[in-house]
Amino acid sequence: MTRRRKLWLAAALGAVLSTILIVAPAPASTGKSDPAAAAAVTALMRTGRAAVPDGFAAVMGYTPITATLADGEVRTTNPNGSCSVPGQGRPFAFDIACKAHDFGYDLLRYAERRGEPLGENARTAIDARLVADLRTQCEQTTAGSEYAACQATVDVFAAGVGFNSWRQMSGPPVDTAGLVRTAGLVLLGLLLITFPARRRVRRLWRRTRKILIYQRATATA
Repeated sequence: MTRRRKLWLAAALGAVLSTILIVAPAPASTGKSDPAAAAAVTALMRTGRAAVPDGFAAVMGYTPITATLADGEVRTTNPNGSCSVPGQGRPFAFDIACKAHDFGYDLLRYAERRGEPLGENARTAIDARLVADLRTQCEQTTAGSEYAACQATVDVFAAGVGFNSWRQMSGPPVDTAGLVRTAGLVLLGLLLITFPARRRVRRLWRRTRKILIYQRATATA
C-alpha cells in the first residue's frame, strides 16, 4: 500500500471515529430521578419559581434567593451566578435571567450528586426558560435599534447554550460532561486542518523544486 493510500485510509478511519463520537447518544437513564429536584425544574419551567429541595444548601453550598425581572415576574436564583460569556451580557439587563439559569443548572448538579440525575428534558426546559427570560428583559428594557441588538444577543446566547447542552448530551453540567463529543469535534477539526495543509505543502514543494531545477539549469547554461 502506498503512503498516499495509507494517509487517505487514516483520514477515512479518523472521519468515521469522529462521526461516531459526535453523534454518540446520551447515556441511558437510570430511571431514578430525584423527585424534589424534578418538581423544582417543572416549577421553574411553568412559573420561574421553585421550592428549594431539602438539603440543597448543604450539597451546593448556598441558599437560593428570589429576584424580580423587568416585567415583575419573580425568579428563584443563585445569588452568586452570572452570565457565562465575555462581558456577562452587558449592556443588557440579563443578570437575573442568568442567575435563575444557574440555579436551574445547580438543580441538575444537586440531583446528580445525590445519585439521582434528572433526564435530558430537564436541562432542555431550563435552557428554554433562560431564553424566554432574556427576551422578556429585551422587551421590557430596550427599544428601537437597542431592542434589535438585544434580541440578536439573545440569539447568540441561545445558540451557545444549545450547543453546550448538546455537547454535554443534555446531562448534568459537570466537568466530565461532554468529553466524548468534544473529542469527536477536536478530531474532526484536526482532520480538516491537517489534510488540506498537507496538500498545500506538497504543492508548494513542487513549485519550489521546479524553481530550483530551473535556476540550476540556467546557471549551467
